[in-house]
Amino acid sequence: MRHFIPILILLSACAETSPAPEDARLSPEAAPVDLAFCEGDAFAESIGQPVSTIQAALPERARVLGPDDIATQDYRIDRLNVFVNGAGIIQRLTCG
Repeated sequence: MRHFIPILILLSACAETSPAPEDARLSPEAAPVDLAFCEGDAFAESIGQPVSTIQAALPERARVLGPDDIATQDYRIDRLNVFVNGAGIIQRLTCG
């Protein structure tokens, strides 16, 4: 019996897998974010603008993250994350 186990493992590796259903595949667009949790609703229209235009008005718990910035991986629903590119242009907003 133990001689069949390696053969079964090899055969299972060759088994044909079915593709994922269309609705289970990830869409290229991100899911909509409810910015009310982190007081970011007022800044939703700021995407594409320089971060300097809103920086003074950001909530106390907000953080601005550039492309090479290091950030903690803790999740805080009340923290607004403002992601900017190298030129300081706002790319996206998230809570967490």
